[in-house]
Formats: sequence, structure tokens, C-alpha cells
Amino acid sequence: MATVEPRPPVQPGEQAPDFTLPAAHGEGFVSLADYRGRSPVLLALLRGLY
Repeated sequence: MATVEPRPPVQPGEQAPDFTLPAAHGEGFVSLADYRGRSPVLLALLRGLY
């Protein structure tokens, strides 16, 4: 298992670190890098809502 180094929280105006997640609909993965420079992206993590 890989060890992940903790990092400080992202500050307002700071660029978010790149990440890759499994696609919600379909197969494959979605990466933040796929959307950089295209249009604003809102990422919301809603715990417990289905």
C-alpha cells in the first residue's frame, strides 16, 4: 500500500492539486487535469447523500 504525505489545505485562490477518480457513469477515470483551462469546475463532496 502506498503512503500518502499529508499536505496543508488548499487556500483561497490557490490551484487545486491534480487527482484522478473512477468515473461515476461508465467506465474509466476522470482527472482534474482533463478539465483545467476549459471552464470553471465546482467539486462538491456530499457525504451521505445518495
